[in-house]
Amino acid sequence: MLPNLNRLRAIQAVIHTGSVTDAASSLGVSQPAVSMALRDCASAFGFPLFERKQGRLQPTSEAMALMPEIERIIDGVQRVEELAAGLRDINVGLVRIASTPSLADNLIPHAVAQIRSSARAIDVALYTMINSEVVEQVSTGRVDFGLVLAPIDPVDTREVDLLNSELVCVVARNHPLARLRAVAPKDLAAFPLISFNRNLPLGALISRAFQSKGVRRHIDFEVSQSSSARALARTGVGVAIIDSFYLLGDRDRGLKHLKFTPTTVQTAKIILPRHGRVSRPARLLLGAIRQSAARLSKEQLGTFKPRH
Repeated sequence: MLPNLNRLRAIQAVIHTGSVTDAASSLGVSQPAVSMALRDCASAFGFPLFERKQGRLQPTSEAMALMPEIERIIDGVQRVEELAAGLRDINVGLVRIASTPSLADNLIPHAVAQIRSSARAIDVALYTMINSEVVEQVSTGRVDFGLVLAPIDPVDTREVDLLNSELVCVVARNHPLARLRAVAPKDLAAFPLISFNRNLPLGALISRAFQSKGVRRHIDFEVSQSSSARALARTGVGVAIIDSFYLLGDRDRGLKHLKFTPTTVQTAKIILPRHGRVSRPARLLLGAIRQSAARLSKEQLGTFKPRH
């Protein structure tokens, strides 16, 4: 007989806490109830799930192999419960979003503020991650939609263009290049470069831009997020080329942003499930994101162009 949901939650809690006592506390049940759940699960599966090491319960390799599916089941049930609660009131619901950090930090907050002012019952859960993880979260139904920066591989999802943005160069305000209005790869060659691995979408775009001008791109400081590139550039240790979506938020007073040539465009995309209908609360928030993107793009002197 397969374990029920409460027993699966007991396994999850013990793996996370390493203790029956702590697991029972987090679940709001008794210690004997958790111990019995673990015994019943081990009996049903036909192998032990935990072993005691140094006074704590350690999951076996079999338990760790089961863990991703256990969490998927628990998350799925939670989503059903949340959806059912939302359907009782058409304006109530939880919208789950997966997004790259740049868009999560600088575009989504404006849309959330707008939607909360008119539909206060809609709650938002925002998870930041890299492109491939956003696509995976959407394709498996763990979030309602995602926001990414192109290029991407839209496996089992569909994509909609949201906003185009030109890459910009950022330097400290006292940097020798700060007096310029625009820079090209040859201008950056003499300075330490803060940049992204070419396996990342932004890194691939920058690499092609350098190659098109016959300049070798040597990375002195490799980063995976524009926020890290900005932080390093602010100290003056080097120059960075980043997506200009950070301009949608409060501009960093410690940095000077310069036009980067050749003009290199990056597209923000909405990632949607390939099949299935997006919930009404999610559609409302998507509408607010589109409106915010269009409004904010008009404030950035042509750096951004909304996509329809």
